Amino acid sequence: MVAGWAVAAVATAAVGTAALDIVGAGILGPDNRPLSQADVARELATASARPSPSATPSTPPSSVQSGPAPRGLSTTGGSLVAICDGDVVTLQSWSPAQGFRTDDDIERGPGPAASLKFKRDHEEYEITVTCRAGEPSVVSVPDDH
Repeated sequence: MVAGWAVAAVATAAVGTAALDIVGAGILGPDNRPLSQADVARELATASARPSPSATPSTPPSSVQSGPAPRGLSTTGGSLVAICDGDVVTLQSWSPAQGFRTDDDIERGPGPAASLKFKRDHEEYEITVTCRAGEPSVVSVPDDH
């Protein structure tokens, strides 16, 4: 019985190895050896000598119209990114600090103000973002639920 088990184990290992070789060749291609430093240098030289297929003519900076720029803001409970368009603010993203989470009631905007809450245990901060002179401005107030 032990001899039968050993034969079955060896056969299973051989079949598994053969299957992995076949699958590996299909995924990695027929030449799936690591590249040497010389191979990498040669490939990089060849790649940089060819123009990129998606290369497009660049637009001169003077003709690029600049719009509102996103601004990162930090608070006690986390950080956020907001953008102002005149007096209208929009929250683009937010990330609670370690140990904090956000409340589900988030007012992203666009509007005159955007808001969210960062919470941790018994701490809660009401975050309000408005625009002042076209720039996001944040106020963080502890909330004593």
